Amino acid sequence: MEIGTLTVEAFRNLTPSRHAFHPRMNLLVGANGQGKTNVLESLALVSGRPSFRTADLADVVRAGEAAAAVSVHLTGEPDGALGALLSRGRREHAWNGRKVSRLEASQKLPIVFLTAADLGRLAGPPTERRRALDRVAVALEPGLAGEFRRYEKARAERVALLASPGTPDRDALSSWEDILAATGASIASARRRHIGPLGCRLADTARLLGSPWSDVSLRLVSDLPARADRETLAEALRRGLRQSEPGDRRAGRALFGPHRDDVSVVSGPTALSTRASSGETRTLVLAWALAERAILAEARGAFPVFAFDDFDSEWDPAVLTRFAEALPGDGQVFLTSARASVARALPLPEGTVWEVAAGALSPAGHLAGRFPVVSPAAAGRQERSEDVLDS
Repeated sequence: MEIGTLTVEAFRNLTPSRHAFHPRMNLLVGANGQGKTNVLESLALVSGRPSFRTADLADVVRAGEAAAAVSVHLTGEPDGALGALLSRGRREHAWNGRKVSRLEASQKLPIVFLTAADLGRLAGPPTERRRALDRVAVALEPGLAGEFRRYEKARAERVALLASPGTPDRDALSSWEDILAATGASIASARRRHIGPLGCRLADTARLLGSPWSDVSLRLVSDLPARADRETLAEALRRGLRQSEPGDRRAGRALFGPHRDDVSVVSGPTALSTRASSGETRTLVLAWALAERAILAEARGAFPVFAFDDFDSEWDPAVLTRFAEALPGDGQVFLTSARASVARALPLPEGTVWEVAAGALSPAGHLAGRFPVVSPAAAGRQERSEDVLDS
């Protein structure tokens, strides 16, 4: 599956236009503030992902316009048109003219992003680390999306009951806690299933990128047992919720449950959030994104789109060279750069160079490419150490 064309209207500073992208490599170059990141943001939003720049969709609508529209034509499997209409408090997706959910949109167009918003992942609040793990879990088990929604609704209702004057209704509390136990156990169980494979891929990609840290893995930090079946997790969650009721009522929020989970990047027993240098942290974040891409490709039998914003800014040149060398000829990639000469010097796959100026995209050259096209089937026959960034 590749993005054949992108059409935008009233989206930030992007000129209303329709562009046909290269099925492999698309290098967007231009000075800062010209619209390179806006292109990637439009792809994120049409694919069902949240914006990596704003929580208010009104921000993406050009001043004076009521709404922004983004659509892509996908080629391969699936083949069709995916669109999004965006405005304040409104987000609608359609597939070939039929209204679909954000989850369905993300299944039609799976994309792995690496942007400036991801660079603080290792040492920042746990939310982004949880989301990165949960993206993999939901992509591989779409039914989990409903479990997350039911869990969050039940959590909000329970907190509201505990905050109400007087003694909370015990039957009502028990009802919400039963839902929290069932859905929370599903979420906790899925995280435990997927963190190991994702951590193994992270270790492989970190090694290929030249990370000095050995034995890298992901560790789940949780209120619940580290190893348990779903029924045991549900019972532990139900018991913990009862015990935490007094503290939750005083705090006005839920202090126990999988919404508090954290994901730690470790090397052996050492947590790397405070030990890795700035450059080492960037390498690990890139390795994590490539590991996510590899896991999704392995499960779906096709490469998801990969988008890397400002990919050569403040990155170790040796790491970038290893990254470029490891990219396959197959699988569509979008890179943005303010330094065309640096990007062109890297051993990138065959593709198109796009100049972005004042919101307008125009073809500006061709990347000859240094590697033959590798199909997912052929990549699967190679040694894992050679294809970890491809598959």
